[in-house]
Amino acid sequence: MAKALQNQPRKTSKSPVRALKKISPKATKTSVSKAPRSRCAINLALEAVGDNWSLLIIRDLMFKGRKSFQAFLNAEEKIATNILTDRLVKLEAYGLISRQIDPTDKRKVIYGLTSKGADLAPVLVEFMSWSHKYELTDTPKDLRIEIEKNKPAFVNRMIKGLQTATPSNSNPAVSKILAQTEFSDETLSLF
Repeated sequence: MAKALQNQPRKTSKSPVRALKKISPKATKTSVSKAPRSRCAINLALEAVGDNWSLLIIRDLMFKGRKSFQAFLNAEEKIATNILTDRLVKLEAYGLISRQIDPTDKRKVIYGLTSKGADLAPVLVEFMSWSHKYELTDTPKDLRIEIEKNKPAFVNRMIKGLQTATPSNSNPAVSKILAQTEFSDETLSLF
């Protein structure tokens, strides 16, 4: 029976491998190395961040000030370590996040958003607005009011703050918002 299984042809993917710039060897294990299902703009965005874990990692970097593997693990959603590792590699391969060695502890890595990742702020803010409209959220009332009062201005401040922040620095845009409220970045939940 084992010989019969060995003689059967293996199923292989018919899609060509897409060339990406600067993909780490680990990234080839993820779906990043596969050709996109289509060149549709929505499909391409979903392939980059279309799973809930990737968006939650970006949320943590953008709004909660989480920057380390352990901080992501401690989030209230309780992501598994293997999934977190896979998503971090994928997000880095897509150029949405960056990683650097912690200067204070060479054993740790600090993650941050790239400009490409920071440009997802309008998408996440729209998700927030949708959730505020239809669901009971724990987003601070002051923050909800500020977003709804002038969403484009809020998004622009977020993007500018994220683009000037480095992985080792706090997010100045979020720090300013949090300073105006009585919540810390660990209690702020936008979804």
